[in-house]
Amino acid sequence: MKLSGIDCQIPSNKIINEDIIELVKYHSTSHYQGNISELEDWVRRFLNITGIKSRFWRSSKEKPIDLIKVATERALNMSGLRGNEIDMLIYSSIDRGFIEPANASFICKAIGLEKTRCFDIVDACMGWGSAVQTANAFLHSNPDINSIMIVNAEFPMDQVGSVLPNNFKIINLEELQWKSPSFTLGEGVSVCIFENNNSPSCKFEFIEDARYAELCTIALLNFKKFIFAENGKTIDPKIQFSAFGTELLKNGMDSAVEVFNNLLKQLNYIPKIIFPHSVSLKVIQDAVLNANITSKIYSTFPELGNLATASIPSSITKALLNNSLEKGDKCVGWIASAGMKFSAFEIKI
Repeated sequence: MKLSGIDCQIPSNKIINEDIIELVKYHSTSHYQGNISELEDWVRRFLNITGIKSRFWRSSKEKPIDLIKVATERALNMSGLRGNEIDMLIYSSIDRGFIEPANASFICKAIGLEKTRCFDIVDACMGWGSAVQTANAFLHSNPDINSIMIVNAEFPMDQVGSVLPNNFKIINLEELQWKSPSFTLGEGVSVCIFENNNSPSCKFEFIEDARYAELCTIALLNFKKFIFAENGKTIDPKIQFSAFGTELLKNGMDSAVEVFNNLLKQLNYIPKIIFPHSVSLKVIQDAVLNANITSKIYSTFPELGNLATASIPSSITKALLNNSLEKGDKCVGWIASAGMKFSAFEIKI
């Protein structure tokens, strides 16, 4: 399986760290139980530690579906395929407009693939990695499927949604334990096309650890009927994004390193580039140090922020545009995700 077409589109509204600080102050000033300058200093330190410089959000005139159309056209042009030659479409984002039917159905309708087999994969920030593994399995097991498109569209910064305004309204410093990861979120869309090139199946390694499933959530209103036992974490029933970043890091670092090393043991080459999920530059650097990685690390986090499922495709797109990556190169995707789950896998360009 090879990646024959890819594109990433980012909205136009650049948001720098000072903009985030002003948003927090705007939403928190009349609620914060303390000195607002203390909160401002905390947020500034947090953003500096993560390594983020900017992220991009939609302007009032931009629609996600328009960016999806542009990315689709560019990915098809790169692959040399026409839309009617796509045998399957997988939508694997966190962000979506529908639980029923599959969000993929509306994507196919919008981009003119009405007769293409399509479905969703929901797997937090692991969505793209799980979709790539699914595509690999289909391409190597079904002779009628030769090309699969994977669409990821992450646009969480609605004026009233799972992030804004609630996660920017801080009452006390304790709330920052689970609200602060929202401050690094960016928006963007990626479209990837994988084709069967009769090469050996790509290698994948996964580690699952559902003990920490409550550490990063966006819960639906009826979530309590699926909880086996209370776990001490507050899960908000208002469809609000909650991520305990420090605990995710503490409980996930060892497994992230382990899954990467497990993949390297299977490979007979050194990957040209490692593409990690862009959750934080500081976290990536710590993981690289712990895993003793010598390959080049490529991430768009400093300029684009956390793009969730579109993180790795955005980095691949940039690497291709900068000629850091060429057709025929073998690389590795590396993801740690809510759930918790961890993956490392081959990407062949």
